[in-house]
Amino acid sequence: MFVSQVADGPPSSHDSPQLRPQMTRGEIESALASGSSPPVFTSSLRRSLRNDRDDSALDQNHLSHRKTDCSQPLSSNEPETKERKNQICFQPRASILDYTELMYQGSDRIRGLVTCFWTIIGAYLVSLLLSHYENNGEFLSRGLASLIFSRGTDLILSDLALVLSTSFVVPFVRVLWIGRWQPRFLDPRHSRSMIFQAVAEIGWLVVWYTWQGTRGWPWSQRCFFSLHTAVNWMKVHSYLSTNRRLACSLRTRNELEELQSTRKEQNKVTCMQIKALDAELCPYMVRFPETQTLSNYAMFQLCPTLVYEIEYPRTSRIRWGYVAEKMAGTVGIFIVFYIVVAHLVIPHLERMHEVGLLLTTVHLMGPMATCWLLFFFITFDSIANGFAELTCFADRRFYDDCWNARGLDEFSRKWNRPVHMFLARHIYMPVRELWKNSRDIKRSGFISHLQKNMPPSVAAMAATFFFSSILHEVTIVVACHRWNHGVFFFSQMLQIPVILFAERAAWFRGQQALRNWSFWLSMVFFQPLLLCLYTYGAFVPKSSSLQGPIATSTTAIPVANATYSL
Repeated sequence: MFVSQVADGPPSSHDSPQLRPQMTRGEIESALASGSSPPVFTSSLRRSLRNDRDDSALDQNHLSHRKTDCSQPLSSNEPETKERKNQICFQPRASILDYTELMYQGSDRIRGLVTCFWTIIGAYLVSLLLSHYENNGEFLSRGLASLIFSRGTDLILSDLALVLSTSFVVPFVRVLWIGRWQPRFLDPRHSRSMIFQAVAEIGWLVVWYTWQGTRGWPWSQRCFFSLHTAVNWMKVHSYLSTNRRLACSLRTRNELEELQSTRKEQNKVTCMQIKALDAELCPYMVRFPETQTLSNYAMFQLCPTLVYEIEYPRTSRIRWGYVAEKMAGTVGIFIVFYIVVAHLVIPHLERMHEVGLLLTTVHLMGPMATCWLLFFFITFDSIANGFAELTCFADRRFYDDCWNARGLDEFSRKWNRPVHMFLARHIYMPVRELWKNSRDIKRSGFISHLQKNMPPSVAAMAATFFFSSILHEVTIVVACHRWNHGVFFFSQMLQIPVILFAERAAWFRGQQALRNWSFWLSMVFFQPLLLCLYTYGAFVPKSSSLQGPIATSTTAIPVANATYSL
């Protein structure tokens, strides 16, 4: 399951929205070589050339230099619009723990660390398998494997249909927002258009959650399908929202151009506005709406990102050896993950009704921390980097140094950047701008009091937490087929006062090491606690007389020669 990705403050310098320089480095060199007049070197253009040289040192033969200058402010002749502030920037970057990429670049800074880590994991697994053989007469438990691979064909076909069904967004955009005969009442700048988009998204989500609930799958298939449904919904929402914004810019530009053509003299401000809108509609090589094709959307579906852009920075080629290494890493990490879950997690959950909730939580602290670490590596180091290489997606910054996090807010921004970028663009920044603009409107009552006393960043953080908590709770309820009285929802919402306390308490704010220790201790304890709370009823034997809010049976789970309900 994914943890809430909260952007509780202004985006980092890598996320700051900027306009692309008017000429790239290659265009400038070509112009100088041909003997034509040299370009005007503005300050932003010089910064762009300097950043091109710095980034090319990362991998001169592999990463493309087509990117946006995101580290410097806008030049004086390029107006900054509200739409620009909601943009997320992509740059050619490598994952900081991608050992394979570092080896391709000739660096072995973490070779010993990687070798030591997997050697220790391998030695521990050998010991674990030998102990299981001595106690059960077999090296590997096969009960969980039969559960995972049961009804595999049905799951694969359903997942393929799920992904293909998201392609409805392409005709949706072309017909309703940019088509020649688009309805006037669905102007993308009007609130009715946003409502129509929300109805389409919710309807799509309800259809597939309902489909998942009627298939009778075991919990492993339900968890995978529910998570993949949520991921595809985020892609659908980002595609529709970004193209609706671009359709608004396109209509505004056309209207300004028509207005300019009726005037006898050219208005300088209008020309600057048209120029800024042109830069937004054509940031690299392809211009909106020519990007509205099925091939463009298919590439977005395959790219390891949840934020849609017209174009992304690309690599020059596919390194098939790199892809093979990532595929082998995915298989190897999945085997380790299976052994830990089958031999260390499920046995403790089976005895939970005997030893109690608290003791089971303590027993699961180590295995659950290991499972989180393996999930992190298989998702962001193996799968995400593998798909990035196959699609020539150059921005491999899927995570930051989340191990140095001093609180959940910082951890949420760093450990899963694809989800963080989605929430930053589509939840945090729009709510912050809306709250900031609505403070000028005079109101009375409780809402007016909140607007005067609550900063826009805090309001945006609360809205992002609320949305993330709702999404988590819905996904877990659909996957588990039971509602545990909103335990996950309230546990996440309670993090808001904890974050505010940690930021405002002067004696605690400066204790960086203590904050890091306290964060990881809370993560190690509360993750297995939430797992126990949501699976307590599932692992109570049918003969048990225990009754609880989640003890209703829906599906039988054959694990370790016993049957448990979920």
